[in-house]
Amino acid sequence: MSKEKLVTIRRHMLNTIGIFLIISLAVELAVGFYLKKQALNNLAIEDARHSSELVFENLYTKMQEGWSKEDIKKILERLNTIRPGMKIQMYRSPVVEELYGRIDEDYEKVRSDSLLKEAMLGHEIIRIDKQNTIRYLYPIRVEQRCIQCHPNASVGDINGVIDITLPAQQIILSLDQMIFYFILTLALFLLLFFALFYWVFDRRLVKPLTALSTEIAKIREDSDLEQRIHIDSDCKELKVLERSFNTMMSRIRFYYEKLLASLFIDPLTKLGNIYRLKKDLEGKKPVSMLLLNIDRFKELNDYYGFELGDKVLKDIAENLKKIIPGNTKLYRIGGSEFAIVGYDRCDPKKIEEIMNELHRIVFESTELEGLRITVTGGVVENQSDRLIEKASVALNAAKKRKKPYEYYRNATGLEADYKRHIRWMKEIEDAIDEGRIVPYFQPIVKVGDKKIRRYEVLVRLIDKNGNVHVPEEFLEVAQNSRLYAKITQIMIKEAFAYFKECRCSFSLNLSINDIKDAQCKDLIYKALRDYPSPERVTFEILESEEISDFEQINDFIRNIHWLGAKIAIDDFGNGYSNFHYLLKMKVDYYKIDASLIRYLVTDEDSKMLVESIVHFAKRLGIETIAEYVENEEIAEMCAQLGIDYLQGYYIGKPKAVIQECHRG
Repeated sequence: MSKEKLVTIRRHMLNTIGIFLIISLAVELAVGFYLKKQALNNLAIEDARHSSELVFENLYTKMQEGWSKEDIKKILERLNTIRPGMKIQMYRSPVVEELYGRIDEDYEKVRSDSLLKEAMLGHEIIRIDKQNTIRYLYPIRVEQRCIQCHPNASVGDINGVIDITLPAQQIILSLDQMIFYFILTLALFLLLFFALFYWVFDRRLVKPLTALSTEIAKIREDSDLEQRIHIDSDCKELKVLERSFNTMMSRIRFYYEKLLASLFIDPLTKLGNIYRLKKDLEGKKPVSMLLLNIDRFKELNDYYGFELGDKVLKDIAENLKKIIPGNTKLYRIGGSEFAIVGYDRCDPKKIEEIMNELHRIVFESTELEGLRITVTGGVVENQSDRLIEKASVALNAAKKRKKPYEYYRNATGLEADYKRHIRWMKEIEDAIDEGRIVPYFQPIVKVGDKKIRRYEVLVRLIDKNGNVHVPEEFLEVAQNSRLYAKITQIMIKEAFAYFKECRCSFSLNLSINDIKDAQCKDLIYKALRDYPSPERVTFEILESEEISDFEQINDFIRNIHWLGAKIAIDDFGNGYSNFHYLLKMKVDYYKIDASLIRYLVTDEDSKMLVESIVHFAKRLGIETIAEYVENEEIAEMCAQLGIDYLQGYYIGKPKAVIQECHRG
């Protein structure tokens, strides 16, 4: 196969210009010869006619005086000196010879020269010889004025012939004619140039580029990475463009296929990922799945680092490949989740065997020496739809029930919780966006003082139908998302705005996460600095939450006290509280948990515990608040035990508007 011969665009242009120059020179020569011929045939006749007429007029003047042969000869000699190379001869016709006699020399010349004979018959004759010499024979016709000297002649007869010979270069052209022929030549030249240039440019560049763009557009429309383009051109640049595009398409296809493969492969363990699993499950018969999750893997990552965490995942994947049944497939579908999928039912013994084998893994890395892995599983059997979701429900049920694994058939109640969670998530988001998270106010009174001077700010959600929802319905859902912090910030802003010009005191609930949230703390500090009476503000920390970072909590309490506000421990007596714990918290109030106050009259143990809390608080100089005071008996018992403040339905229900809080 011969090597393809290509030419660059520059070379094409140079070749085109060279060809054009050659053609234009040839055309110029042709036009030149043509114009020369036209000049000799037309312009020379005109010039020679004028010269002949001039000669005749000179002779006519002399003839009127009576001329002789010698006179004619002298006149012709003088005329022949006017223009270089020009020679003028004059020959008599038979009509003139009849009157004035024959000149033998001229007579013989006429007899021997066929052109002269033809001219004597009245024909104007012009001839150009090889020496580029022009010969013009001008017949002199008898006019009316000639009759008096030539009575034997009639008007129109031939008196004689003037024979003029001169070089072609002696032809005199007019300026108008020269300009005309110059413009004509230039116009022809430009027309030829642009026609040729357009033809070459269109054939060698425009048409190949158009074909190139058409083929590229077709590939784009078809989205076919297999297609390639071919341009019928010997232009080097276009061929480079063609080959580059085809190479690019090949690489795109290569990386596209590689990308498709990577979409279905977990890069760490080289197992199929969740997309591979979903694709494998499409249109298949019912299957079973064991979904395994590594317990506390986030803590492992945080402690050992991501690099060793990845090593753990790879080792687990390698061990799972060895121990799973042969008729199953293994996938890694999440950060620390593996799925074993097959068509048989999941044997409990095999599940336990897999979990035990994973627990016995010995990691080679010295940093991981002694590490033992535990996993939790979710099992779904003989299912054809929502397999992954159902296995996740079973897995979460196992975690919630603190079991090694759980079957989906035993976790349907948890699935209902998921649906409720999703519904409330949407409801909470909409309520936040639409301003339907609002404060309600429940009164707190000091024992022995009937006037309400203090309120607890409680959150409520108003749904789109106008129904009021209490925190027990939605707050847990919010706590498991990022929405909880937004609700807290809304309540802080609303409470401070509502009580800005009110003489009443108020308290706000805070979680441990709120205290750890820098944005929430900054909002609280700013609100207190701007509030005219910060001593009327109390923040209630939920004691039921596990508190580990006492230094951070105490730092927050110190800042609140420095700004003039107060701190209460909410739900005191329910959870992790103990006397040692209380000593670390420099607070102003204990809110005794409702579970103790509710049975204060009927349960002696509750009464003894409340009595101990009150006694301990008084020793520390801390005031106490009783929650859930529902009737007069509970209120009287609280007073007997020395509790300082009362709160509950007996005192007043939460309300959207406070009538007793006078402004000013």
